[in-house]
Amino acid sequence: MISISHVSKQYKGAPRAALEEISLEIDKGEFVFLVGASGSGKSSLMRMILREDIPTSGSIHVLGENLIGIPNRRVPHFRRKLGVVFQDFRLLPNKTAAQNVAFSLEVIGKSKGFIAEAVPDVLRLVGLEDKANSLPSELSGGEQQRIALARAIVNKPAILLADEPTGNLDPATSMDIMALLDRINLSGTTIVMATHDRGIVDRGQKRVIELSQGKIIRDARGASYGESG
Repeated sequence: MISISHVSKQYKGAPRAALEEISLEIDKGEFVFLVGASGSGKSSLMRMILREDIPTSGSIHVLGENLIGIPNRRVPHFRRKLGVVFQDFRLLPNKTAAQNVAFSLEVIGKSKGFIAEAVPDVLRLVGLEDKANSLPSELSGGEQQRIALARAIVNKPAILLADEPTGNLDPATSMDIMALLDRINLSGTTIVMATHDRGIVDRGQKRVIELSQGKIIRDARGASYGESG
């Protein structure tokens, strides 16, 4: 599903590599936490998987695509197979919740009939069918993140990348979002989640990949934030 081999990334002018000799395999259906201090390389690794950046050396294969050799014109098509959720929601402020979700399908050319069926279904899944006509400004932070999740999964992506999705949320709301991510994962979606939240990782007891100064220093299954499980 995701195969990363001997990947290094050196940004021009940076004193050290953002990533150094990273190798890992993530299988279909896994739920993986990426942990580590700010600057450890988590965001750089996520950008590589999304093909927002390419490594200085090494190879990356995601969903059968060679992300080093893929032509630029194919990158948008590749990204349709991935869902992405960010810490800051990134909703369109002048569109309703339903319109935000629908827009992600419109830009990839889905039919009006497909959109009319898919949007209510995914809003129901995230528990916000009653907020379909609300603008983002009328929603709480947790509700906005649920809409962002709905937008990310409405096209049934094989992989969901979540970059600090609970970073701006209170602990109770964070637990609700994690329960939703667990449901998404159980439906077959592979999830890679970067997080600083020790409590979430400790409760999750999933695979934990820890980075430090661009290197993987731990890769453990059924693990806590700071130690092997």
